Amino acid sequence: MSLSEPLAPVDVLVASYNSGTTIRETLASVRRCVPVHCLIVVDRQSTDGTVEVAREFGAQILSDRAGLGYARNAALQAADTDPVLFVDSDVTIERPDFYALALREYAHAGTAAVVGMSVGHPYRYGLPLGLTLVGRHWSLAARIPDQVQSRETYFLQRAARQQGKHVRYVENSMIHYGTYRRVGHWPEFQGAWVRSTSGWSLRELAYSAEVVLLMHMNSGRPRNVLYSPIFYGKLLRGFLHPDRWARLERRSDGITGSAHAGPPRP
Repeated sequence: MSLSEPLAPVDVLVASYNSGTTIRETLASVRRCVPVHCLIVVDRQSTDGTVEVAREFGAQILSDRAGLGYARNAALQAADTDPVLFVDSDVTIERPDFYALALREYAHAGTAAVVGMSVGHPYRYGLPLGLTLVGRHWSLAARIPDQVQSRETYFLQRAARQQGKHVRYVENSMIHYGTYRRVGHWPEFQGAWVRSTSGWSLRELAYSAEVVLLMHMNSGRPRNVLYSPIFYGKLLRGFLHPDRWARLERRSDGITGSAHAGPPRP
C-alpha cells in the first residue's frame, strides 16, 4: 500500500469511564489524524461530562454496565468496518501518518494487530489496545468475557499465539497519559486479572515480569527500573489473592470497591 493512496475509513472504538479530563484531546486527535467512518464510545455511567464531550465529536454512545470486556465487545459488535481502531480515552494520536502506516503493516500476511507505540518508547511488547488496529471479526472470535475489568487482551494474544499470527508496531505514534495507573493498588489490580483471565499460568507470570520491566525501561528513568521488582511483587500479591484485588473497579479518578460479584473463575 502506498502512503499516498486514499485511506479506507475506519470505525474508531473508545471505552470511557469518567474520562472528562482527557477525552476531548483524545477525540480531537482522532478526528485530526484518522478518516473516521463511525466513532463509537462505550461509556460506563460517567458522571463528569465524558458523554457530553463525546457527543460534541459526533460519537455514537453505547452504555456499559458489566465491565471492560463488555465495552470492547459492544463496540466491536456495533462496528461495521474490518479492521477497527481501538483508542483509549486517555490517549492522543501524535503521528499524523499513523493510520496509513498501520494499514500498510496490517496488510502483511499473518498479522493479528498493529499497535501504535508511545512517543519515545523504544521497547515494544504485547498487544495493548491503547492505539491498535485489529480485525473486527477476528477479535469477536477471540471471545473476550464481558465481565473482565482488565487484561482483556489476554484472549487476543492467546488467539494470535494459537494461530501463529504476529503483532506489528508503529513507533512514536501516541501519548498515553495512563490516568488509571496513578491510583493506589494498580499493580495488585493487574495481578488479580492476570490470574482471573489466564489461571495459574507460568507463561503469563513471566510475560507480566517482562512487561513491567520494559514499561519502566521505556520511561527512561533509572528509579523506575529499580522499582520494577517492587511493582512485580505487588502484582504477585494481586495474582495470589484475586478475590480481593479483582473486586476493585477501574476508573480514571481512582479505583474503588466494585459492586460486581467478582472475577470470573479460571
